[in-house]
Amino acid sequence: MVPDLRLVDETYDTNITSSYFLSIQVNLDGFSFSTLDPVRNKYIQFKYFSFGKVNSDELPVLAEKIFEQNELLNLPYKKVFVLLPSPYSTLVPSGLFEEKEAGKWLSFTHQLPPEQKIVHSIMKMADAWNIFAAPKEMVDLFRRQFPDPRFFHQYVPMAETRLAVSRPGAGRNQAIINLQKKYFDLVVLEKNNLKLCNSFEISSEEDLIYYTLFVFEQLQLSPSGIEVQLIGSHPDFNKIKQTLGKYIKHVKQPGLPGGFQYSYLFKEVSGHKFHNLLSMASCV
Repeated sequence: MVPDLRLVDETYDTNITSSYFLSIQVNLDGFSFSTLDPVRNKYIQFKYFSFGKVNSDELPVLAEKIFEQNELLNLPYKKVFVLLPSPYSTLVPSGLFEEKEAGKWLSFTHQLPPEQKIVHSIMKMADAWNIFAAPKEMVDLFRRQFPDPRFFHQYVPMAETRLAVSRPGAGRNQAIINLQKKYFDLVVLEKNNLKLCNSFEISSEEDLIYYTLFVFEQLQLSPSGIEVQLIGSHPDFNKIKQTLGKYIKHVKQPGLPGGFQYSYLFKEVSGHKFHNLLSMASCV
């Protein structure tokens, strides 16, 4: 497979990858991975393969083909972070979480499709655990490819990176909308406290507007006073952003995540599209 975008900084050294962090994201839009040198806190490699029109059953086969054809994915790394976006997720306060009960917690809120694996990761800044379901075949594939991959749901980089910015009770209200092809995620922070994480199935931009404004009404948030960060990947991303701006005053499209240095080559990387991928390293 030929990548749509391939960037490798001249300082990338295949002899010392065991000191690097590797971040990977796989969804219906495509497969992307990037390498961070934690010593310099600098991203030095990025590659993206778009998938076009595929269904979720095809993802493991496509991912395995990419593993076979890309040398960088067969080198040792200090840490490997894997983002597997999923509409099946819930949060549990840290004080209540027990690993053996993870599946039960998720079943309270979702009816899961077959062949799913229950995965969980801590959200330190939210003092909670994120429990989500990912295709078993994908989880098994990554565990065969890497010794100890850490799996993340999109809620983690969406919320944690912003909660870390200021202390609870400070800052303005904000929402983060993460667009996917068939659903969107909505995270709401009120004075830097996590108020809501939810995902909504959509078939049109009208669905997104409806659910977003409904949530704002329920939480008593003013569309003219809240700041909305729009990230993710959708064929009609720009059109949706424009429409959303008719109802919500402050809609922003962020660039590359803060807190890192980037190779000069990263000027070609879309900040909003790969925001969660490039934020994972700050969630550990």
